[in-house]
Amino acid sequence: MDSVAIFCAYFSHDLRTPLTILKGHTTMLLSFIPKGLVSQQEVLDELSTVRNNVERLEKYVSAMTNLYRLEDIEIEKENINFDFLLKTLSNTTEMLCSDIEYTIKTNCNKQQTLFINLEIIIQIYENLLSNSIRYAKSMIAIDVNKQEDFLLITVSDDGCGFKSTDIERVTLPFYKPSQDTTSEHLGLGLNICKILCERHGGTIKISNNHKGGACVTACIKIAYVDEK
Repeated sequence: MDSVAIFCAYFSHDLRTPLTILKGHTTMLLSFIPKGLVSQQEVLDELSTVRNNVERLEKYVSAMTNLYRLEDIEIEKENINFDFLLKTLSNTTEMLCSDIEYTIKTNCNKQQTLFINLEIIIQIYENLLSNSIRYAKSMIAIDVNKQEDFLLITVSDDGCGFKSTDIERVTLPFYKPSQDTTSEHLGLGLNICKILCERHGGTIKISNNHKGGACVTACIKIAYVDEK
């Protein structure tokens, strides 16, 4: 099944819940209002539920549009000093992890210049970090290193980790881990990371760390200045 078919399948699946809720509440209103069986406050409460689910549908449609755009995004690379990249990642971490402890480590030569798309890498990193923040208990560990021709950005946390049934599926569009019961989270972060990593010539690896928390590594193809 190609990526478009996968998107459509998961998109259709996730539309069912808000559509079912909308149908149920509007059917009730159409039946009860003419008979005077609901108060004005009850009508307002029902309309509020309808509005919330319309907003959910709008989010799904917007997300679907953005996913299609990611498939066609142009990867324009530029010379980026590794130290500048690390500082940019550190600033992003500081802003997003205001309520949680974190560490950032690297063994790379900070003076090395890479030929990469910084915007894409930051977008990948923000999604990795946001996903980890959602499940971490109190600590997130970030490692930024390189292995041969790949930049490796690993984000690991002390949360509940991935169940074995989730590991192969968490990068699918609109997929939520079995322990995630929130309705606000669309389940797109790791799918976006996967698409962007692949567009940059890399991949994404999903696992659990030795303490059982989630561990996600973005493997991003890089080139050095003299290899362009």
